[in-house]
Amino acid sequence: MKYIYRSILLVGFLLVGCSSNKAPTSQSATDVSQTQVDSVLKKIQVCLSEVNQTEDAKYVDQKIIALLPNNPNAKTLFNSSDKISSEQAVILTRFQESTLRCQVIAKELPSPDLVAVYSNYYEKIGDVYKDLIGQKITIGVANQERAMRIQYARSRWAQIMKEHKVAN
Repeated sequence: MKYIYRSILLVGFLLVGCSSNKAPTSQSATDVSQTQVDSVLKKIQVCLSEVNQTEDAKYVDQKIIALLPNNPNAKTLFNSSDKISSEQAVILTRFQESTLRCQVIAKELPSPDLVAVYSNYYEKIGDVYKDLIGQKITIGVANQERAMRIQYARSRWAQIMKEHKVAN
């Protein structure tokens, strides 16, 4: 009888102890750390800033594609009916190759969905540059298509960040 009481008492303590302990909470698989995202975005921004300081990038920004938001030639570039010259094609190709190191950084993003936004963006921009270099489209059309790709990537990014619960 004494043994039964001890067993009941022991089981009771175990049950009370288990019910009062909170299981450690962890982020779900869909949670995204804003700190991680910000860190990777900063790396990408630094990389692109370095690329945009090159002579090729400055030439591209001035004569082919409005890369920077404060480009004084943007209106002219967006309305241009000119096709790219062979010299410009070489410079644009070199510029595009110089951005590859920045594209790799995007793979560090903490969510496959966010990585996909960047991958899709770079793929689509690559298609625009390919069409421009191949003289399938004009400089104006290339700038317009690039702007649309940027807008789509931004809206897709915002949608994904909204769908994921962002944690600090």
